Amino acid sequence: MIKKTLLAATMMAVVTAMSTGSSLAATLMNIGYATAESNPYGTFMNTFAERLNKLTGGEVRVKVHCCFKMGGEQDMFKKLQLGTLDGTLIAQNNAGPFYPKIDLLVLPYMLQNLEHAYKVVDGDVGKQIWGAMPEEAGVHLVKIVLVSFRHLYNSKQAINSIEDFRPLKYRVPKNVVMVDTYKAFGSDPVPMAWSETLTAVQTGTVDGGDLPLDGIFTQKFHEVAKHIALTGHFALTPPFFVSTKFMDKLTDAQKEALYMAADIAAAAARAHIRIGNEGFTQKLKDSGVMFTTPDTKPFIEAAAKVHEAFAAERGAEYVELIEAINAVAN
Repeated sequence: MIKKTLLAATMMAVVTAMSTGSSLAATLMNIGYATAESNPYGTFMNTFAERLNKLTGGEVRVKVHCCFKMGGEQDMFKKLQLGTLDGTLIAQNNAGPFYPKIDLLVLPYMLQNLEHAYKVVDGDVGKQIWGAMPEEAGVHLVKIVLVSFRHLYNSKQAINSIEDFRPLKYRVPKNVVMVDTYKAFGSDPVPMAWSETLTAVQTGTVDGGDLPLDGIFTQKFHEVAKHIALTGHFALTPPFFVSTKFMDKLTDAQKEALYMAADIAAAAARAHIRIGNEGFTQKLKDSGVMFTTPDTKPFIEAAAKVHEAFAAERGAEYVELIEAINAVAN
């Protein structure tokens, strides 16, 4: 009799747990990124996973995959569209082929400084740029995680002017705006996937490329490229994307928690990049890297031609958005 009573109670507990949606039925979220875990990308992704789990009371559990384990950046975006990956953090230029408006954040010298950049990506102009992504690309841009500026690195020589820049062979991402920018600067760029770049520099297939200082150090480019020119010609504004298929699984309360977790994690990543940049500069110098500060005026003048061609090709909507971005700076 006692055994029957215990068995009945156990069965009732299992049924109750299933009917109330306990942690036994937790939703698993797989998210991936390409950089080393020590990068600010890792700070964001791991903080996001921890906070979302807590904010949902364990209803949504996040598994984080770093270091190209889920493929290259464009591969991961495609997986979001297919629903085989739930979230990813990638450079905005790698989303451009799938959602062209994001290329507005790729344009050289478009974002003039950190203050301007954060006003754009955290404000109404940003929402105008990517608001149609769920309908047009099947993904949600949840948060621009951080802003940093990309500088030239190379394995050959110091860059003190645009004339020094031009003879070298640079890797660029497979993004039309970035390719056009390097051509406008006077070089013959080599479009190449991010996952192939370090090997290409090591073997001499290319002489260099561009990255933020933390990326140069954490991805070990400083071990083969001992020259950095502080040009800041592109802003890196990596978005955290979540697939529409995954969003559709969540309740309204879980969606609210997801956005809150992303805000908290972005604050951590932005602090990481802000505090870390001075330290990375010193670490790079200690490793034998030599810094130069070429006059950026000729680069900016060439960039203006890229802006003009971009606006002429893409039409009135893009012209209006460029004007809106510039208006934020003013």
